[in-house]
Amino acid sequence: MKNRIFKTLVASSVLLTFVASLSTVYAKGRLDKVMESKKLTVGAREGAPPFGFVNEKGEWVGWSMDLSKAIHQSIEKKLGTKIELEFRAITPQTRVPLIVNGTLDWVLGTTGKNIRREEVIDFSYLNNAVCVQMLHRKSNNFKSYQDLAGKRVGVTIGSVEFRTLTAMGKSGEISPPPKVIGFEKHSLGFLALQQGKTDAHVTLDVTLNSLRIKSKNPDDWTVHGPELFCMPNGILLAEDDSDWTDTVNGALCYLVKTGEYDRIYKDWFAGNNPKAGFQRPLPTALRYVLDNQCPSGSEKWLK
Repeated sequence: MKNRIFKTLVASSVLLTFVASLSTVYAKGRLDKVMESKKLTVGAREGAPPFGFVNEKGEWVGWSMDLSKAIHQSIEKKLGTKIELEFRAITPQTRVPLIVNGTLDWVLGTTGKNIRREEVIDFSYLNNAVCVQMLHRKSNNFKSYQDLAGKRVGVTIGSVEFRTLTAMGKSGEISPPPKVIGFEKHSLGFLALQQGKTDAHVTLDVTLNSLRIKSKNPDDWTVHGPELFCMPNGILLAEDDSDWTDTVNGALCYLVKTGEYDRIYKDWFAGNNPKAGFQRPLPTALRYVLDNQCPSGSEKWLK
């Protein structure tokens, strides 16, 4: 009897030790994993200029790339160790799943913060805000989204604008419904527009302006509202990982409070020769949020 009790206690002890070790493994957050692997894997768009794209040299470039690099460098300094930074291609369909399954450490682009996404992931503090408009030939003279009734409208597959325009067609808000055509990349959508396969392309105002500026005949095209919708952007992060979220937020706020965020933004969107190819003043409302969302003393985060 005693022997059986002893064996039971030993077995229970082994089981508890095993369960405890499993808990330790599964409780390990992204910050611990980054420290162990010395590597950051960041999601990036291949064809969404000026935010993220691959240039003719095969290099990852864009405003999002530069901000991600600055956050990476700040985290390196905070942790006191070198960390490799790898960009990995994502699409609107894959960005959330790749955060959820742990493949990516963050996605910094133009992903809007909404309740649907926040059910499975977390967001950093706001890092940008964008509005959705339309791009078309000036000769089409579209004034509103109702003018797209029965027209062929290009969007990015899996995007919010894809769902929004489809819903507006089904509800009768746009009647007859537009034929919403999805493309993997904005460049492919604009190519279809140039070839006459679509009548308009709908996506972020900044991306549309970039496509127009880089086209063969920019004056043939127009980008305008009214906005289909506007949305605040945040960096996509793993859900319920406060240490990692605090680290990314700390780095972002450090860049905002020390002026590095503004330097990167101006490099792409301000001055006489912005990298984006056009000027886009930082929205006043976004400026207010950037200045007030961060804790006092964020400029001393690295000290």
